[in-house]
Amino acid sequence: MAAALIGVVLTGSAFAADLPIKAPPVAAAPSWSGVYAGLSVGVRWADTDWRTSDISPNFGAGAFVPTAGTGGSMDSVAARIGGYLGVNWQFAPSWVAGLEGDFGWADNNKAATPLPGTTGLFFGAPLIGLPAGSVKDTWDGSLRARLGYLVAPDTLLYGSGGVAWQRVELNASCAVIPGNAFCFGNPHNETFAPTRVGWTVGGGVEHMIGGHWLVRADYRYADFGTWTQPFFAAGGVGVGFDDRFTAHVTTRTHTATVGLAYKF
Repeated sequence: MAAALIGVVLTGSAFAADLPIKAPPVAAAPSWSGVYAGLSVGVRWADTDWRTSDISPNFGAGAFVPTAGTGGSMDSVAARIGGYLGVNWQFAPSWVAGLEGDFGWADNNKAATPLPGTTGLFFGAPLIGLPAGSVKDTWDGSLRARLGYLVAPDTLLYGSGGVAWQRVELNASCAVIPGNAFCFGNPHNETFAPTRVGWTVGGGVEHMIGGHWLVRADYRYADFGTWTQPFFAAGGVGVGFDDRFTAHVTTRTHTATVGLAYKF
């Protein structure tokens, strides 16, 4: 009886050994193709230079002699919140191309008294009542192409570049006071708020979680060029006085964010 049982066991073991072993299923690599939308938080640095020229131009060259240079920095840093929307195309096993738009807001604000380049001598006497002012950057946006390489099936390194927009507000003010005042004819308080258009480049890393969630760290540099803005033209010129001056403002930004998006 025992011998029979042993025979059955040995026969079963041999039969089991002959059966093919089924390999465990291999998980499919996640697809990066599709539309996604997300939110971001981070920091925006405003790299701004202000240069002043043409102070009281009616009095001619040499009437104003600067004693503290003709310009200076108006840099600032602020927290930024934003959102983004894009689409990806995975056109090779390890390459992803895309198009993305984003919109953000931050309160970059730098004030100066006096404004850079307004300290000096006017007809040989020191100016008093110098103008105060500020540069404020608020909302921004961009539309960028992206190209990335998958260092792992769920991790993308990418670069981006395209067009960018930045809202910039310039303010200058001064009061009329006795003496060799900067504003001799009228008090002034003026604000100009153009939307600047420039270019942007950047890059980052993005990681896919669960096939639908995308977490990222992103950096962008944007350059909006140099533009000129006359101040105090309205009511700034009269008999024996000229309150006008011209600001030359160069605007650049550095933006670093982290974001979370959902891929549809």
